[in-house]
Amino acid sequence: MKHIKFLLIAILLWFPTAFGMGMAADILGIPDTEAWLWILRVFSAGISVCIAWIAVGAAYAKTIAQSVMAVISIISNLLLAFCIILGVIAVVMIFVKDFKWVYEHFYHPFISKSVAACLITLVPLSLILMIFRSTRAIGGISLYLLSYFFGFSLWFYSLIYAASSGIGWVVGGLILSGIGVVLTAMIAAAVWGQWQVVGVILLPAVLIWVARIFGMAIATKQLEKEEEESYISTS
Repeated sequence: MKHIKFLLIAILLWFPTAFGMGMAADILGIPDTEAWLWILRVFSAGISVCIAWIAVGAAYAKTIAQSVMAVISIISNLLLAFCIILGVIAVVMIFVKDFKWVYEHFYHPFISKSVAACLITLVPLSLILMIFRSTRAIGGISLYLLSYFFGFSLWFYSLIYAASSGIGWVVGGLILSGIGVVLTAMIAAAVWGQWQVVGVILLPAVLIWVARIFGMAIATKQLEKEEEESYISTS
């Protein structure tokens, strides 16, 4: 009975969710292409499923959260490796082509649109899941994993800005373990008096770092609490 209720709620929620996301996509200027329509459909379906999941008591939430936490280091390393590969490709293309080409062919059509889609779908969804005790661990894990994507997006933006200020800023950032591109981009912006760019880089960097720590702390604490309650109930 619970599974039937879950399915019905998910189906009923999908239509208004998909419509609302379509309106948000129009406001954000996301192109009305078949690929992006499918992305929005998948995101809206995910939101509907999670809300329905909450409505029926978040069945299997604890099992899923524990399973993911057991391999969280592997998932994190895979995400990091994927980001490094994409980052290397971006750096090579900046030297082979230029920063404008990378912006027009990579950042603008893919990264910026994906960031917008995540901000109106996955981030609110993660926060909503963290409100409910039964799905709090999953929400925390989701926020933690999303920090990798947003961190890479910020790094990509910083790379393009650093390259637009001079290739030396890119080289300096790469010398500082690669992630230093974020720092050199902020320094370049400060040198040129573009304090708005400094804020655009610094504020998201702080928020991403806080979200990363907060998400993992919430997930860990919630799973430990559930483990203690399970131990007490069985003893």
